[in-house]
Amino acid sequence: MEIPDVIAINKMDHPAAKTMLNEVRSVLSLDKERAWKPPIVLTEAMRAEHVPELWEQVEAHRAFLESEGLLEEQRRKNLAGEVFAVASARAKAHLERAVADDPELRRLLDEVQSRALDPLTAVREILRKVFKLSGA
Repeated sequence: MEIPDVIAINKMDHPAAKTMLNEVRSVLSLDKERAWKPPIVLTEAMRAEHVPELWEQVEAHRAFLESEGLLEEQRRKNLAGEVFAVASARAKAHLERAVADDPELRRLLDEVQSRALDPLTAVREILRKVFKLSGA
């Protein structure tokens, strides 16, 4: 699980909010190696309670990234993630169309679903045919 940089627990007046706060703190305490310790802010967004404090923590995180020289690295990482997310979504859509349009590929999927073929063998065959990838 990826740990966020700032954590907001909304509905601070809910009976479970303090329990959630303690559970999140407990999980975060397991990671002793992070230089930035994600702050947890209890909020009530409908009444704008503690929203300014939440924003202060977001700004503090940005200041931390800048002071450590990590802001540009984080931006580059986020942009690369966006590129891969879009590429993955498009590749998935392309694969789904290819399988839907090709009886041989549909047969492979059917064999996996009926447990007659293992998924990795089907993946290799589908990638080989759709993307012309060998040894995939």
